[in-house]
Amino acid sequence: MNEPIDLLQHYLPSIYDALSLSNKLLSDISNKYYERSQKIEADVKEKGEFISEKTMFDFWWNANEGDQASLAFLEFINNTVTEILQKVDGDPRKQIANLCHKMIINFNDSQSQFQSYVAELAVISKLLKDEGLTLVQVEKILPNGKRFDFEVEKDGNKTLIEVFNINFDSDRIESADKFQKLLEHRLTKKLNLKLNGLTGTYPPFLLIPVLWGNILELERFADAFSYFKEFNQLIYRFTMIAEFKNNVGDYLFMFAHVDEFLERARKTNKI
Repeated sequence: MNEPIDLLQHYLPSIYDALSLSNKLLSDISNKYYERSQKIEADVKEKGEFISEKTMFDFWWNANEGDQASLAFLEFINNTVTEILQKVDGDPRKQIANLCHKMIINFNDSQSQFQSYVAELAVISKLLKDEGLTLVQVEKILPNGKRFDFEVEKDGNKTLIEVFNINFDSDRIESADKFQKLLEHRLTKKLNLKLNGLTGTYPPFLLIPVLWGNILELERFADAFSYFKEFNQLIYRFTMIAEFKNNVGDYLFMFAHVDEFLERARKTNKI
């Protein structure tokens, strides 16, 4: 029995299938799994407790204990990857498998980067499914040495995509105006960082903001999101990975445009 690989196959079967041809990638996952497990055991022995980190392994363990939010989140990831793999082959398919591999193993004692990878996968899935785009390459390197998350194509026209995660903590935001200014500062800084030193011709690009946070607080900041519509040639419509419960109390995760969530709220008086 290989516990980490069994858990991978159980909770993220689409990723397991994509990685199953590479013993090295599966071995990496096993090694990081036991590294995480040993760290927890050492913390408990030394401190009597451990600091919960949100790694994929923690979601697996929580799901094993019946945590409904973790189960729903893993199902969301698995369905997202399934949708992508149905639309890619060749090198892009291998690159998606590598992206999933990084999502699982990229963490250290202080932080996990799983949100960045989940957001990238969600954006890729949505662009391929809803916009009819084709994935050309994951992680496109420009002449200035900067990297964009991926490159897509439609009708022979290529576009560079950069996904930008935003932790939407409404308790720390005083007003829609201040939130708008904060977003403007961070998005401008991100674009300048990517484009600094770039000369000559290069494909057009889009920055795609992905919010993580309380979906019920979106309405308070609707004006801030509307402000950025005039920059739609550079900044894509704001999106959100939303966690909520349906009418019968089941946890669900959904990825959609922020304005779609807001429109739904206005029509139904609930998200």
